[in-house]
Amino acid sequence: MEVVKNLLKTQYKEICIAGILGIVLVLVFKWRKKRVKKNYPSNTIIHHQIGRGPYAPSKTPFAVKLETYLRMTKVPFLNEHDSLANRSSKGKLTWIEYNRQEVADSEFCIQFINKTFNIDLDKNFSDEEIGAGRAIQRMVDEHLYWTIALVRWVFDPKHGIDVGRQLGVSRFESLRLKNLAKKLSYAQGVGRHTEEEVLQVMDEDLQALSKFLGKKKFMLGEQASQTDCAVFGMLSQIHWQACGGASEKLYKKYPNLIAYCEEMKAEFWPDWDDCITHGWTRKASK
Repeated sequence: MEVVKNLLKTQYKEICIAGILGIVLVLVFKWRKKRVKKNYPSNTIIHHQIGRGPYAPSKTPFAVKLETYLRMTKVPFLNEHDSLANRSSKGKLTWIEYNRQEVADSEFCIQFINKTFNIDLDKNFSDEEIGAGRAIQRMVDEHLYWTIALVRWVFDPKHGIDVGRQLGVSRFESLRLKNLAKKLSYAQGVGRHTEEEVLQVMDEDLQALSKFLGKKKFMLGEQASQTDCAVFGMLSQIHWQACGGASEKLYKKYPNLIAYCEEMKAEFWPDWDDCITHGWTRKASK
């Protein structure tokens, strides 16, 4: 009993804070479980995402990827900027629902859209081109992504770049994202490397994209494909939201990738300026 009294005397503040946080977490969990579904227009894709970014339409490449695909295919869709509090069943920040059916993960979302609306953007490409495109998409989504996450949340801040402030993220959230990036990338494999090695493999991925693109307008040729959505989504985070960090310096070595991003923006995002906050100086109107 004496031990408990001493603990309350010395650690009272910390115990209170922990208790309050526990109550808040329980309330949030209960609120999310009781959340009432909204009524959306029928036969319309509802794209749930985290909200607009300062210089690109989202701070996550997968939302840019998926919305680019929706724009490319011209299917009816609406954006719902609510996924920070309304994640998918898989915990994903980018997901869709259609007539109350929910689909998580950007690739599964695209497959669902293709099946539902009978779409095949790759029908004019050869099997070899489609295979190469799929390999590029996998490299971008499953490998390049982790190098970008590590540079953004772990390495750049270490060198004095206030990424959180530029991306509109609090210090607490920046720290959480740093720890999350380290933990998940370590499990994936890329996070086991040193900073120098991570930058090396990022450069190798960017170089591979640059060589594959060559002088083509889009990744597989003169016609945009499903692959372009993944590539553009990922590169958008370096092209517009690298915050002057290490990834931007590597990216500038590849002028054809820079031109490619500007081409994709002009082709599929004519309303780009309405879909960004211009460095948090105003609210995005779309």
